[in-house]
Amino acid sequence: MKLTKWTYSRRYNIKAVYDKFPNSNVIFRIINQFYFIYIVNWSEKDPVVTREDLEEMELLLNREMGTSLFYRQRKSRAELGNMEESERGKLQLRKSMIVVNPASGKEEAEVYVEKVQQQLRKMEYETDVRFTEKGGDATAFAEEACANKYDLVISIGGDGTLNETINGLAEKGHRPVLGIVPLGTVNDFARALNIPLEAEEAITAIGTGKLKKVDIGKINYRYFLNIAALGDIAESTADVSSGQKTALGSLAYFLEGAKTLVNKKSFDLRIRTNDNQYEEEALLFLAALTNSVGGFEKMAPEAEVNDGKLHCFIIKDTAFPRLVRIAANLLKGELKADPDVLYFRANQLTVSSSQPLKANVDGDAGEKVPLTLQVLKEHIDVMVP
Repeated sequence: MKLTKWTYSRRYNIKAVYDKFPNSNVIFRIINQFYFIYIVNWSEKDPVVTREDLEEMELLLNREMGTSLFYRQRKSRAELGNMEESERGKLQLRKSMIVVNPASGKEEAEVYVEKVQQQLRKMEYETDVRFTEKGGDATAFAEEACANKYDLVISIGGDGTLNETINGLAEKGHRPVLGIVPLGTVNDFARALNIPLEAEEAITAIGTGKLKKVDIGKINYRYFLNIAALGDIAESTADVSSGQKTALGSLAYFLEGAKTLVNKKSFDLRIRTNDNQYEEEALLFLAALTNSVGGFEKMAPEAEVNDGKLHCFIIKDTAFPRLVRIAANLLKGELKADPDVLYFRANQLTVSSSQPLKANVDGDAGEKVPLTLQVLKEHIDVMVP
């Protein structure tokens, strides 16, 4: 069953329609942070409704409104209270998996595992902990969580760990809710969602149970959360070492990219969207999903995490003094207005070049052109403050 549409009615009640019962509508009223069915306006044209249907309707509406975790907690506690003592031990708690990169956060990640477990116990989750040892581990763990129908996956680490986790969750039949404890250098995705960058505050925020549906990007057969880029500048930033990131933070990306401008190298770029075609001699191409890229939160200030769009920038081949102006406009949040920058939005596009360009995907090296990029709109449910 799917929630087709909903609208506010009188006294902040909600009127909802579901695809299984398209001729009927259900009125919900909020009581102690949960939306419960208040009135059912049923049509004889629709199938007979069951108790299970009504419970699924409540869950879908609460998930849409970001109150589903509160709803589930209330339901499970009510059911527990009605059970005989001998039956209570048989109640299965919701399952969560904590994916930890022990090298992140100046190797302090393990310190926060117990604190996350304590928070999840309060929310009536049982927890499994997985520590990454090599590249690809977080993806494998997230795939395991999908296959075994875990309810929640918590990523403790930086943007790289989070990217791997998303690559394990994306386009699976069952996708757990995602929680984030950011311990990286930049933490772009956490910034875009206003998740606290202090680990303990982020753990506390998980306890709110509020959910937000967010977009993810797909580039050929890989997924990303923040940015896909092409050009010498983009390739150079993929080579920033862990030591540089720890010492300099987001400035490490800026300095590494600046080195390439001494002997700047342009490339021919061809882009096709559903509506337009672009052919330019470029220094850099950026496709951003969020407003925070490399720690710069003003590159695409109008970008939303669920607007269904890639915010694309073509930095044209131009003289060095103009590049200084472009950098200044980036810092001011006025990049798209620069005369040597071409800005457009698209939900899908293809990119090609005569040169063997390699993409930078969320800060790491990706595939070579040609590339197909698309947005998977509102694909992942993320815990937010």
